[in-house]
Amino acid sequence: MRLQELKNKYEVSVFNELSDENLVGKADEWEYYSAIRLNGIIAIGWLSDDNILLINADGVFIYDILKKNIIFRDYENSFKKSISDDNLTFFVQSKSETVFIFGLRGGGGNLLTKDNTWKIEVVAIAWNIKVPRLLNYKNGKKYFLELQQNSYEGDKYVGFSKSENYFLIMGDGGLDVFSRLPDYNEPDGSDISTRR
Repeated sequence: MRLQELKNKYEVSVFNELSDENLVGKADEWEYYSAIRLNGIIAIGWLSDDNILLINADGVFIYDILKKNIIFRDYENSFKKSISDDNLTFFVQSKSETVFIFGLRGGGGNLLTKDNTWKIEVVAIAWNIKVPRLLNYKNGKKYFLELQQNSYEGDKYVGFSKSENYFLIMGDGGLDVFSRLPDYNEPDGSDISTRR
């Protein structure tokens, strides 16, 4: 198959899906949480407490997920001596913790929850236009996510946190962070907060 034929076939498939009545605007169980405005991010990763490690050309930062602000900055740029040779882990000296990282330097985030209910992915709907999508395997619904910090152009990297109570979307403008609703009940009446 030629590349042009593949492109045409793929774009038709995507636009057919966009007109599907099963697509929903706002995802059950999830809401927009916060934006992190930091340009030029090279890599990101989730610490064990769900705080976010951010690495860019200026230095290394830690974003506190509960306080919604950056609580640690290292402008000495210990980046090169703390990243693994394969660009997949980073040793955070201030926390004595090795973090799996993903982004421009390599690796990918956790795309599927442990209970196999939620999957996050990025869909290219046209040249250079990429939209993050959340899938619920239990009810078959697909949710295209609205970004507030990032545009839909350029590369996107996504992943769930360690607790799977958050996921993020990394783009050229920084991060968009989403969180589980704290008191969401499943359609069968069970409370998800007991699974945290």
